[in-house]
Amino acid sequence: MMKVGIYHGKNHVGVEERPMPEVGPKDALVRILAGGICGTDINIVKAGSEMGIRFGSEFGHELFGEVVEVGSEVGQDVTTGLRVGINPITAKRAGRRYSLEVGAFSQYVLIEDAAIHYNLYPFDDSIKAEEAVLMEPMSVGFHGAFSVEPKPSENMVVLGAGPIGLSAAAGLIGEGIKNVVVVDIDEWRLAKAQELGALTVNTINETLAQGLANHFGEVNVYGANMPDVDAFIDAAGAPVLFEQVMQIVKPFARIAIIAVYKNEVPISLAQVMSNEVKIIGASGYTNEDILKVIEHINEKKTKISLMVTQTYKLDELQNAFDKAIEAKETIKVMVDLT
Repeated sequence: MMKVGIYHGKNHVGVEERPMPEVGPKDALVRILAGGICGTDINIVKAGSEMGIRFGSEFGHELFGEVVEVGSEVGQDVTTGLRVGINPITAKRAGRRYSLEVGAFSQYVLIEDAAIHYNLYPFDDSIKAEEAVLMEPMSVGFHGAFSVEPKPSENMVVLGAGPIGLSAAAGLIGEGIKNVVVVDIDEWRLAKAQELGALTVNTINETLAQGLANHFGEVNVYGANMPDVDAFIDAAGAPVLFEQVMQIVKPFARIAIIAVYKNEVPISLAQVMSNEVKIIGASGYTNEDILKVIEHINEKKTKISLMVTQTYKLDELQNAFDKAIEAKETIKVMVDLT
């Protein structure tokens, strides 16, 4: 038997004992060392919905562990003792549909059709489990940040200083793009962005336009001065903030949408057309994104581990979710399964 985290409903998670998975010839069994609580997990638990996680299911999709058993038909490069990050989308044959139920809060997880650089990603032995878990959320941020094809000299703005926004900023900075501003209203989170090497704007203290102009200067657009921003990465999902961006976006700028918007946002298509603004949707990540992020973490290109703000034991899973839902002085809440 093993202990597993279970989703029960609104603001209710628990820990139960369930049978160990049976390893098939193409599978690998991974002992989970650490699991991260994602914003998606938080939103589902807060709402008490089954939008991605079914009641009574194991859940969690940010996970890192150690291979403990390997099926007879799995490639020889998958060996016991290998420390691996896991791609939840390819971890099960069901694919994306049940990717939120992989089991980041379970002591053991069965990886189906196990293969290196398909669903298992080795890390350097020097990397702590709680750092390696950041592979999945950072890949989301990295994918969004680089969907706008940033150049080293460009001025980049990340909206939102949560896990995905900070991951996007870290990815940009780690790849040599130094002119990065992070925008938020939480001074504590903005301090974390500064530790990563980003400039910051708190829109409680100054307008978005003023703050960005102070950092990047202005350009004249049809007789009006606009902040000199080449691309925006929207990890905030705040309609008011997006409307402000559209008021100040300069011609030929790009906007990537990583955030999940809950409400419709009006957009002037005449403005998009006349300024030739590119608005790009960015969801998930590619294999190449994951490999870049692992390189980033292995080589400690930024202090991305500062995103881990609280760690709980598996038996404290409800407390961990209570803290994550409270969202006070938290960025990434981890669960230690060792």
